[in-house]
Amino acid sequence: MTQWIVDSNAFIHLGSIASEDAINCMNRTLSKTNSEIHVTSGVHVEVKTVRFRTWKGRPKVLDVLSPIINTSTIPEDEIRVLSRVIGENAAPQDVDISLMVLAARQHNLGREVILVSDDYKMTTTREKAGFSYPTCPPSTFIQRLSEVASESDSRKLRSLAKRIRAAEMRYAISRAGEYDIQGKLTWLIESLLSSKPSRRRPDTEGDGLDESLVIALRRHIDGERIKKSSMKRLGRLPQVCEPIKEIDDHLESLLGEDEDPGSMYDYGLELLQSVYERIGAGLSPLDDELCMIAHRTMAGPVSRFEAVLGLLAGSLGRNQASSLHMARALSQSTLSDDSKAESRTMHHLGLMALASNEQTRAASLFESAARQSSLTNDNKIKHIIAAGISHYLAGDGEASRAMIRSAAGLINEDKGAAIEPLLDLARSLMGIDRPWLALEIFDEALECAIESDNENEVDRIRNLLTLVNVAAVGEEDEERRGLRLVLDELNTIDVSTMEKHEAVNTEIEEAVGEHMLPIGETWMEWRDSSDLINAEDHLRILRVVDSDEGSLAITHHPDLGGLGIWLPGEAPELSSGLSISIRGTRIKLAEASSDLAESQNIRGVIAVEKPEELVVMIVPLGEGPSSLD
Repeated sequence: MTQWIVDSNAFIHLGSIASEDAINCMNRTLSKTNSEIHVTSGVHVEVKTVRFRTWKGRPKVLDVLSPIINTSTIPEDEIRVLSRVIGENAAPQDVDISLMVLAARQHNLGREVILVSDDYKMTTTREKAGFSYPTCPPSTFIQRLSEVASESDSRKLRSLAKRIRAAEMRYAISRAGEYDIQGKLTWLIESLLSSKPSRRRPDTEGDGLDESLVIALRRHIDGERIKKSSMKRLGRLPQVCEPIKEIDDHLESLLGEDEDPGSMYDYGLELLQSVYERIGAGLSPLDDELCMIAHRTMAGPVSRFEAVLGLLAGSLGRNQASSLHMARALSQSTLSDDSKAESRTMHHLGLMALASNEQTRAASLFESAARQSSLTNDNKIKHIIAAGISHYLAGDGEASRAMIRSAAGLINEDKGAAIEPLLDLARSLMGIDRPWLALEIFDEALECAIESDNENEVDRIRNLLTLVNVAAVGEEDEERRGLRLVLDELNTIDVSTMEKHEAVNTEIEEAVGEHMLPIGETWMEWRDSSDLINAEDHLRILRVVDSDEGSLAITHHPDLGGLGIWLPGEAPELSSGLSISIRGTRIKLAEASSDLAESQNIRGVIAVEKPEELVVMIVPLGEGPSSLD
């Protein structure tokens, strides 16, 4: 897979010269070869007004190409450092330097990277900075695509490459009086004549590790039969690594588990420690190569287990432990070459950074998750939107809008396919107690569901929006209003869809209004909980308000709306995202005071006689109990 890091001038050339057919050929060839276009947010700023001059309606270049563009944001301090290395006078502009930093990052990760720019200074300063990735002008970029395109696409791409090359030559010659153009002209021609860059060698070359043994050991642990010759070469590893199976067995047993998250987390820690100790003792006398085979084999199960422990710790409000587990999961997933696991883990780390108000770090993690998703052709909509949100909250409006434009292009490709990623992101935002953000994302998902004529999804999202409206307390401030306007650009709807959307929102407002009415009956004597809530029902915890005397869990019931549950110190650990069931204990019910009703969007407060009897569950938002998210 080639990653083309493309500068602003290349997009300007495409806007001036490329036909619609040529762009379609380029898109098909990039997809066919699993190649990607990468830019930095500064490129979006420089070419935001550039249009395709010859196309009907003259659409903006970024609007058309956004589905195939991957955008990253480079911190200002990294740009300044490279600028000083190159020398202030010799250095290219900041946007160009950001592209050089991005190319160096990707190249250092072992990826095949080519920086595309007709600015010769990008090549000469790259060499001065000690970067070893190759560069080429836009014409050569298109020419190389033509060499791997289908026969029909190849002809059109060659024609486009020639026209861009002519424009590059004309521009270089027009500047002959300003600088010596001989070096640039030579570079333009040599880049065209040079052979295609060689592909990176497989990871197994030269590192002393036989990848076939890693595969054989994994298959053995999964219960498959492997060749006797492989078993012989593995020596004692099959016996030493046998405890790994306990991890996957335990993960399978968690499905449908009705145990409280605290007990599940504690047992998981004990199991992981036990597995590490037994395998570590068995590996200690073995040589380095066999130990590496074992670690590569363990990496997948351990990564999955650490991620689950991270989710459990997060559900208990133990954010520091959750971040540590997720970081370990990310580290292990790199050993197992599991790009999907890396993407999921970086997204969760980004959510935790967002919850901790580390907005810049969150944006970087979400962007990394999007890049990893590209490697496996996974849907990256939620990663890009989350990065856009993080940039906005960090005060970088331009980077935020660049991300949102990119996500909008992906959503527009298939509104139906965009629904689940949007819901997934919104549920995650609810889990980190960001209901105002979740509200906007759920609303975008509702628009997509209406446009897709998917009534089942419309009903599901209607119910979720009713819940979120209870969770979103307080007035909309300037930051929320500004972010809402940015997120509104994710999807554009026609008049018919807008009317249906308004009708659904009216139904939601009516349901929320009914849920804010006082409860008809209250009682101050202990009564069975079934008088209010059936044993099979559960309450979604929206947030927990702590005090010295205890905690008030703000919950939502699908029929009753917002309810507060007063819990003294002996109550189980609770946080947003969990659900609880009240059974086996009696309750009292009081009407919420006007101040509490207004500040927390609840209509009643429940006192629980035996808080320790509460059944705590992890339930995915909008689904039934007894599920592990």
